[in-house]
Amino acid sequence: MKAQLRASWHMALSAVAALLLLPATIQAAGPESNDLAADIQVNAGLSSSMSAQDFIEYASINDEDIHELYFSVILYEGTQSCLMCHQDAGQQALDMGHFKWQGKSENIVGFESGEFGKNQLLNNFCIAVPTNEGRCTQCHAGYGYDHKSYDFTNPANVDCLICHDQSGTYAKDLKTAGRPVPGIDLNVVAQSVAAVPQRKNCINCHAKAGGGDNVKHGDISTDLIATTRDYDVHMGTDGADMKCVACHGTNHDPKDGSVNHGNAGMSLHSVHEGEMKVCTDCHGNQQNIHAGTDAEGMIGPGWHEKLACQTCHIPAIARKISTKVEWYWADAGQDVNPIPIDPETGRPEYDKKKGSFKWENDVRPVLRYSNGKWQRKLIGASDKYTSEPIQLAVPQGDYNDPEAMIYPFKLMVGNQPVDPNTKTILVPHLFGMKGGANPYWGKFDWNLALQDAADYTGQDYSGEYAFAATEMLMSVNHEVAPAEMALGAGVAPEGCMDCHTTGYVDWTEIGWTDDPFNGGERVGSELSGSTNGPIRLD
Repeated sequence: MKAQLRASWHMALSAVAALLLLPATIQAAGPESNDLAADIQVNAGLSSSMSAQDFIEYASINDEDIHELYFSVILYEGTQSCLMCHQDAGQQALDMGHFKWQGKSENIVGFESGEFGKNQLLNNFCIAVPTNEGRCTQCHAGYGYDHKSYDFTNPANVDCLICHDQSGTYAKDLKTAGRPVPGIDLNVVAQSVAAVPQRKNCINCHAKAGGGDNVKHGDISTDLIATTRDYDVHMGTDGADMKCVACHGTNHDPKDGSVNHGNAGMSLHSVHEGEMKVCTDCHGNQQNIHAGTDAEGMIGPGWHEKLACQTCHIPAIARKISTKVEWYWADAGQDVNPIPIDPETGRPEYDKKKGSFKWENDVRPVLRYSNGKWQRKLIGASDKYTSEPIQLAVPQGDYNDPEAMIYPFKLMVGNQPVDPNTKTILVPHLFGMKGGANPYWGKFDWNLALQDAADYTGQDYSGEYAFAATEMLMSVNHEVAPAEMALGAGVAPEGCMDCHTTGYVDWTEIGWTDDPFNGGERVGSELSGSTNGPIRLD
């Protein structure tokens, strides 16, 4: 019976598409229009004047997926096919950070009232987007972004499938500015789409940032697509099995429920599109959640009250798949044979195009105060430096800031091109011909590649370059371990030794002269110079 209903549905939908002059090609052959109309009325009980809502209701009643039905009859012709029903979503998508690669930058110090983001940010991985759009945009939520003249006002340029595909067959070409790999059956992909992006949709892009699995972030690898609770309690399929959107709100603000296509909690807080859920939204405050545990007596006023949940509950990152911790661009351009391989991780330590690297597993994050604000280096706006190592991304806040707590971060170090005369952190043209005639990955000439990018971006370049040491801090929020694996788990004082007297914590970075277990004092606090009263381990 269901098959008969589905056949009737196919015929009805074909007739409606034809009558409404939809810009699509009918794949299925059918009887003459008069006979088909009669068949609709008799067998399906549907009308050619039915609305989109009628379609949805019919599919629901008959336990059919609207997209699967529609695109089994109608040929998918790109984003325009999606826009036939989702015009509002198409307009929303034009303003989302995943498409514009910039947006409200209220968390970047000095740029709170502007719009900045990935298009302007400097980093010490592949350094910058401008001139390199054709390669960077293999993970762009759009098609054809290969030059700064790209049309960000056309909803047809939005790639809906990258976030909504559930077929597992969709992929973007490495070198064609985010266009699909040739040969993919896009109708199969379109039939599979889900309203809410799944973990695999998010992680397939974010895990491969920086040029490979877990290269950049350290706490986002492809293993999280289908992992276990001992690796991440939130995403483990034997744990909470949560989607990324549960906290990040890809299509809605998780705090107030307002509908948009923004993303709460963009990387490094460069774009603010909604308040991301935080640990206490689900778990309550520190005292409540630790009541009745071994940690109860160590969590509260005067004791570790400035520690964010992540600090103890993410004891290490890159526990399964290694991450890059050092990258030296100054070594690029050499013909090295054989390529050295890191014996611990099995990953290459050199690439002619990129230079030399260092990889690590089980990376202990560094600890810093953070109030959610960042100092960032932006092309043309804050791309100057005065000393080395140049700080590319620095969380803001300290002990005296009521909004700041101690969080874990991945520290990335390396070197990259600068102009020693203008004191400018330079953008290199690495890939493709849209950004100039001299990509470094073609001619391996730094001066030509840097001049291309200067002409493209308007940066100050004197014609002389050098390589400067850089550092970058990145938030760590994933690979949340079970409670029994948290730092400090177990009865004191044994658990205390996870952080104290181990050399793990750089106490000077969080405002202490030394480990308080070794007599360290809080710099500038009322405890400085005093041996009376409890030692506040925060």
